[in-house]
Amino acid sequence: MLSKRNLSNVIKWPLGLLAVIWVVFIIDYYLFGGLLAAYYGMHPRQLAGVPGVVLSPLFHGGWGHLLSNSVPFLSLTGLLVFFYPRLWPRVLASLWLGTGVLVWVLGRSVTHIGASGVVYALAAFLAFSGFFRRDFRAIAVSLLVLFYYGGMIVGILPGQEGISWESHLLGLVMGILGAYAYRGELEDHEIASRRKQAARKKEKRQKEPFLDPDAFAKTKKERENEAFWTRLRELSERERLER
Repeated sequence: MLSKRNLSNVIKWPLGLLAVIWVVFIIDYYLFGGLLAAYYGMHPRQLAGVPGVVLSPLFHGGWGHLLSNSVPFLSLTGLLVFFYPRLWPRVLASLWLGTGVLVWVLGRSVTHIGASGVVYALAAFLAFSGFFRRDFRAIAVSLLVLFYYGGMIVGILPGQEGISWESHLLGLVMGILGAYAYRGELEDHEIASRRKQAARKKEKRQKEPFLDPDAFAKTKKERENEAFWTRLRELSERERLER
């Protein structure tokens, strides 16, 4: 059941994080003419690019770039908070930082900006987590994400001008790794479900007899049969002697 606290988080955190991205973009775009993005964006394998590991998803090259990332970021973050209320802060932090580190290590020597890497990481985490966790609810989310965002896979193809396909590809990789790494971190409903399963198995074991219920019955029947044939042989032998 969705608690009031979780419902508040589903609304508050995705909108709050998106608001931060928008505020940073507006300040940079209108007050600094994009200089902050150029300076604090991701510069792979450069010391000056280390801040970009954290900050580069906050910067965008224009309104089109910002809007294309805003809707999937908001919806995917909302799904993460809704379905993983205990895990989502750690998951989001891991995906955000992990994607940044991978791009800093493996990306092309250009400036990488935008939240698309985080978007791909979120989509991959939600898409693969259900299959790793083998939880019905998580699998339903996986199928939902694959249905709506499966077309994003074309974004990992290289050669697209003005697009950081490395961020997309490495975000996808980070999302899959995150889904696998957190597969054992259970949510409340998963813990309750496993406890019920364990209780049912225990109850079933207690009801099952240690031996086959027919074991003693069969032994008794066998003894009765043996006694019958023994008695019959004795009678036959006695009749033969009397003759």
